[in-house]
Amino acid sequence: MLATIRNRGIVSFFLGFLLCYAITVVYLRSKCYRDPSSVFFRPESARVLTYSSFRKAQAHKFSNLATSRAVTRWANSTNPDLCVGIASVSRHGFSYLKETLGSILEGLDDFERQRIFLVVFLAHTNQSEHEDFRQPWLLNMADSLPTYPSESNTIDIVRQLEIDGNYEAHARKQKIDYSVLLDECAKVNPSYTMTLEDDVIALDGWYHRALGALAIASRKTRELGRDSFLYLRVFYDGRLLGWNSEEWPLYVESSVAVLIVEVSIMVAFRWLFAVPRKVLTTSVIFVLCGVCTPMLIGLFFAAGRNCMMPKAPGIHLMHQYGCCAQGLVFPQRQVIDHLLPLYRDTQDNHAAVDTFLEDWANNHDGLRWAVTPVLIQHVGGKSSHGAGDQESGSLTDDMPFDYFFEMNDPIKLAKEHGAWIAEVTEQARKDTTY
Repeated sequence: MLATIRNRGIVSFFLGFLLCYAITVVYLRSKCYRDPSSVFFRPESARVLTYSSFRKAQAHKFSNLATSRAVTRWANSTNPDLCVGIASVSRHGFSYLKETLGSILEGLDDFERQRIFLVVFLAHTNQSEHEDFRQPWLLNMADSLPTYPSESNTIDIVRQLEIDGNYEAHARKQKIDYSVLLDECAKVNPSYTMTLEDDVIALDGWYHRALGALAIASRKTRELGRDSFLYLRVFYDGRLLGWNSEEWPLYVESSVAVLIVEVSIMVAFRWLFAVPRKVLTTSVIFVLCGVCTPMLIGLFFAAGRNCMMPKAPGIHLMHQYGCCAQGLVFPQRQVIDHLLPLYRDTQDNHAAVDTFLEDWANNHDGLRWAVTPVLIQHVGGKSSHGAGDQESGSLTDDMPFDYFFEMNDPIKLAKEHGAWIAEVTEQARKDTTY
């Protein structure tokens, strides 16, 4: 009779557990659909450009105003905090550049804009091939529009690479393009150089967040006993931060450890206390540790790493899984000492510029930081070398994308940005007074 009652109790408990489990599954399905490492991932919903569309509209409005009038530029009496360099190549009738530049500049206070030197390089030997060549908004927004250096054989090399047009030619030409950008930035001696691709959208307040992140990265670098870091990443591909296969031994060890701890606690309670001894029978322990806990562990992994263990806001080392080259900020010392010579002297290397840079950093122990949450979004579905939707530029499954960027609240960001500007303005007033 007692055994029957206990069996009914176990069955009732397990049915209750299944009900709670089902409720948890429903909750996680609604919470984790943006995580590409989750079984609940819904790309058709996760890739909807919500905040990015809002910023695109703002960017278009700003760029259209810049068509008819000049906007605030870099104050060339001072060395800029940031040189922002963007190389843009024709996508054969499709361009993201107007949206990218508009999102970078829209919302900036005059004080902020005057501390930024903006370089836009139309990376063609014949720049008239680019859709945005001599567009009034481009002329009014950029501080510099460089061309390939004509006094060297570089332009002949680039012409040949343009004719070849294959992936290896694209990768080699990309390094030359970066060397042009970095060299142009070096002329104004900025504190940092930021390279951006021409198909990104920046959030409102990206500048003050970048400055804050750079200050923290510098402090953390000193705490590690180093005098400089290679770069700060302001964008990374959310698809690469899931459950990685090379870490599965750690996941298995952690799961087994949970089970061992759970069994040990239950056995200890049975041994030490009379009441638990009656409740925690062998059957109960088996159901809890052999069925319920494995189901919960499985659900934890199924829900996805980004959903269950999201990166905390702040600055983190990212020596692995840091893709791609959409947005990187380099201390100017690194640009002069390493990057410029690197891109100039290894232009025959056939690796893509991001892979090439990561390989070099791994071989030279370069510190690579990343800011969370990211400051820009990659919105370009149409690549300059053939990938993506050639008609509409729509988002594709294999493009780098941050699935949580679209959750940004434009009102909160605008308030945060406004508060920072007010604080800086007040500090400047005090400095002037005293």
